[in-house]
Amino acid sequence: MRRRKHQAQLQSIGEVLFSVLKKRGMTSKIEEKNIQKLWSKAVGPQIASQTQPDSLRNGTLFVKTVSSVWVQQLHFIKEEIRKKLNELSGKTVIKEIRFLVGHILVPEKGQRQVSACEKTVLKKRDKEMIAKCTEAVADRELADVLKRVMQLEINRRRQRENEKVH
Repeated sequence: MRRRKHQAQLQSIGEVLFSVLKKRGMTSKIEEKNIQKLWSKAVGPQIASQTQPDSLRNGTLFVKTVSSVWVQQLHFIKEEIRKKLNELSGKTVIKEIRFLVGHILVPEKGQRQVSACEKTVLKKRDKEMIAKCTEAVADRELADVLKRVMQLEINRRRQRENEKVH
C-alpha cells in the first residue's frame, strides 16, 4: 500500500458547505442575502427606505425603487453604491446595478420589515385549500413557493375587499 506524500488539510465546515453550494450553483443566493443585509449600511437610511435589493444575477444587482424619480436619481450614484457594497462585502460581487420601479415593503419607524406572508392570517378553509393544491407537487421547495404565493394572493384579495367596504 502506498503512502500519500501530502496529508489532506482539514477544512472548516463552512468551507466544505460553500464548495458544495458552489458546485450546485447556489452561491449567488448566499451573496444575494449578504448584499440585502449590507444594503442599508451602504446606502444610508434615506435611500434604504425607498429601495430594496431584489436579486443578484451574473454580477448584476437588481434594485426595486418606489418611483421612476428614484430610479433616475440613483442612476447618478450607482457607481458609488456598487463600490461601497463591494467594499463592505470584502470582495467584488457586484459588477453592475440596475434600478427598476417595483413594490417594496417599507416598515414604519421602530418596526421591523414584515412580509405580506407573515401578515396573512389564514382561515381553516384557506389552509386546507392550499394544502390540497400543493400536496401533489413533488418538489418541496416549489411547493413552499406556491404556498407563499397563494397566501399572498389571499391576503391581497382580503385587503381589496376591506378597502371596498370602508
